[in-house]
Amino acid sequence: MRAAVLSPISMILCLVVSGTARAEHAKIELVVSGGGNQATANVDQTPPEWGKNPRPVLRVRANEPVEIRFLFTNVYPHKTLENAVIHLFVVRQGKVGQKEIPDLKGDVVMESAFDMDFKPGGKAGQRSRIRIAEPGAYLVRVESRNTDSDHEHFAAIDLVVGEAK
Repeated sequence: MRAAVLSPISMILCLVVSGTARAEHAKIELVVSGGGNQATANVDQTPPEWGKNPRPVLRVRANEPVEIRFLFTNVYPHKTLENAVIHLFVVRQGKVGQKEIPDLKGDVVMESAFDMDFKPGGKAGQRSRIRIAEPGAYLVRVESRNTDSDHEHFAAIDLVVGEAK
């Protein structure tokens, strides 16, 4: 049997690719539904704070019930995420697709957080129902914190609340 021989360029490419690879530690699915419609966002990562993927947009009317649910999964096969914080919030933002995360001391519609140890394959989630009376653009975001990694994960959806019927 012959051993594979890599050219110098192939070896450099292998080193560059392997040197920049990050071990992913989380899978997040966020689903927001209301007004007979639904938007789903899957895991994104920081940095940058606003992530790499465009956010899905869901449009509802003012005072319509909106359901928010998410599931966070530790995908490390052999590592427990100790004291990981899972943070969910809905906050008013200036416009759809806004990159900067709004100040959570501002117009926060809802916020929740919990910390726990996630064993390999461990999962946790939440389901909430809200109504937003004030038309505008809102950010729905669930994020990990304190995962002892060089990056964190999140999932986010822009919620556009229009005038009531």
